[in-house]
Amino acid sequence: MTKTVKSAPAKTYFASVTNALDTVQSKLEVPASARDFVKKGAATVSDRAETVHTGAIKFTNGAEKLAQSFVGGYANFARGLVDMTLANVKHTLTTVEKLSGAKSLNEAAKIQVDFVRENASANMERVRGAAETARTVVTEGAKEVQAELSKLYSFDKKAA
Repeated sequence: MTKTVKSAPAKTYFASVTNALDTVQSKLEVPASARDFVKKGAATVSDRAETVHTGAIKFTNGAEKLAQSFVGGYANFARGLVDMTLANVKHTLTTVEKLSGAKSLNEAAKIQVDFVRENASANMERVRGAAETARTVVTEGAKEVQAELSKLYSFDKKAA
């Protein structure tokens, strides 16, 4: 013997629940003040997101300038070292040529002493120039870091 399942009561039950929900939903209204509050909140969030985006772009651009400044300064410093090395090599080779033409030990000693004096003087000037370049790059970099941090700090105050 098989049982027969009646589906009519289930349909009636769900129909009554659906009708009850439709009736409740049609009577519930969202107050205008709540809708305005949500709209204003969304507009505020959108504005702040734009402000944060603009600040992040400015900060990124500043970081890029700072990195370029440091890389450019380092490149100049490295070029200075390479130039200094070439100048030392050329000066040494010139001295070797002079020494090869020396006719006496006394003349060779004088050429050597002149070489040491000139080389030391020239290297001191080159080192001073390299130190000045490094100091300038570090000073400018520190100013840029300070300016960027100041911008970020003021941006943070605006966003809050």
